[in-house]
Amino acid sequence: MYQRLICFIFTLIFLAGACSKKEPIPPIPPVSSKHGDTLSHNNGQACLICHTSGGPGPNYWVVAGSVFLEDLITPAVNGTVFFWTGQSGTGNLEATLEVDGNGNFYTTASILPGDGLYPQIQGISGNVQYMPIKAPNGNCNSCHGTSEQPIWVK
Repeated sequence: MYQRLICFIFTLIFLAGACSKKEPIPPIPPVSSKHGDTLSHNNGQACLICHTSGGPGPNYWVVAGSVFLEDLITPAVNGTVFFWTGQSGTGNLEATLEVDGNGNFYTTASILPGDGLYPQIQGISGNVQYMPIKAPNGNCNSCHGTSEQPIWVK
């Protein structure tokens, strides 16, 4: 009799624990650049050297880069980067990133599919520049400013 009582109590405790409502852990919202923010740094450098998995940067950027004015020296602030499925702003608009007050854009969100997207930059003047090929990865400054011209807009 005593053993049955202990088994019954143990079963109740087990079932109570199994039926308890546990709240799921909410997803962490992505961190992205915003117009006017001045938290970024190292304009023109390859962001993902530090901001990568295991790197010394505080966030792991999936897409990051810098935008300059036509002189290729002065940061172009508060513009917008669009990511399209087609060339020259055609197809579907898949993602949008704001350029911050230092001329940098970045996000922790997975916005680039494996086969890439076509970036478009629009400056605060309304001027638009298109990348004629799909972005091969999100480390924009690893090519732009080294083997390719920096990203620029009027």
